Amino acid sequence: MKKNKLLIKILIVFIAIVVYIFLLQLLIYFESKSQKSVITDIFNAVWYSIVTLTTVGYGDIYPVTQQGKVIGYIFVISSLGFLGFLIGKLTEWLINLREHRKMGLSGTRFKKHIVIIGWDHFARGIVDQLVNAGNKVAIITDTKNDVDFIKERFSEKQVYVLFTDYTNFDVIKKANIEKAAILFLNFKDDTENLVYMFNIKKVFGELDFIITINNVNLKSTFQGAGVNYVLSRDEVAAKIVASYIFEPDVAQYNADLLTTAKSDNDYDIQEYRVINKNPYLNSNYGDAFLNIKKDFNSILIGISKIENGKRVLYKNAVDSTKIELGDYLILITNGRLAGDIRNAFGIKEGVLTE
Repeated sequence: MKKNKLLIKILIVFIAIVVYIFLLQLLIYFESKSQKSVITDIFNAVWYSIVTLTTVGYGDIYPVTQQGKVIGYIFVISSLGFLGFLIGKLTEWLINLREHRKMGLSGTRFKKHIVIIGWDHFARGIVDQLVNAGNKVAIITDTKNDVDFIKERFSEKQVYVLFTDYTNFDVIKKANIEKAAILFLNFKDDTENLVYMFNIKKVFGELDFIITINNVNLKSTFQGAGVNYVLSRDEVAAKIVASYIFEPDVAQYNADLLTTAKSDNDYDIQEYRVINKNPYLNSNYGDAFLNIKKDFNSILIGISKIENGKRVLYKNAVDSTKIELGDYLILITNGRLAGDIRNAFGIKEGVLTE
């Protein structure tokens, strides 16, 4: 069907060009018979036709013979349709360009960002937290109505949205997925998540994945397939609900710590990669614990190290544990102090920062 439409368009354009050239030749033929006319060569004939068709009408060149004026009438009448055609095509091009950009088809330059494939209420809550923490997020959805909602809710400087079919990996590349820090698959069905993970790995190679699952019994299956982090929604929810039942204050405290701190009264758990600027580099964990409390009124609660290519978390590590370059310090702080800690540590919170 598309091929037939293209052939018809080409045929129409070809006929229009033939008719145009034929009218130019006729105009030159008739005007050449009058000594008063200047439309005696192809250059002047084309010039006259262009200024007429575009409704400019300089009046410097015009036909003087009766037959030439008839051809001039044709050009004048055609100019109405020609100008309308140009304006229509320009408008169509601008609309398509705007739609192209709106749907994310121009791509993004985000790096070390989080890519979320699949949009729903659950994903929205995740993006809220990620954006509040200053992270950049690329959202891929196959529902067109999601695009308007996402663009209204989030700034384009932090959130990029791409509308496409999930199996169209050529378009998905526009999310700069190869330079992303981690990929979150947010399909409702566990099998769909697993199959999609295998398919996308074939195209983009090794990626870091985080997946939430419905069936906790499949956790080992996903981990064996190469998923970095596997969470069961029911398992997490059950623990929080149970905690509210018999330790409501602890549960409330935990819930507050899981959200991003934005004010002096908000506290959350943050982690910072240890770089050369970090004042506690090469210090013992115990000394850092005391100094962080004294300097930032924050509490060091753990350290994460990369051992044999894997992350190993030490909760409330022993005092003699040495803080080394590339480790991650995990601490509790509030929204106001987080800025001071970022300045002192020389890096933003999280594992997605350079």
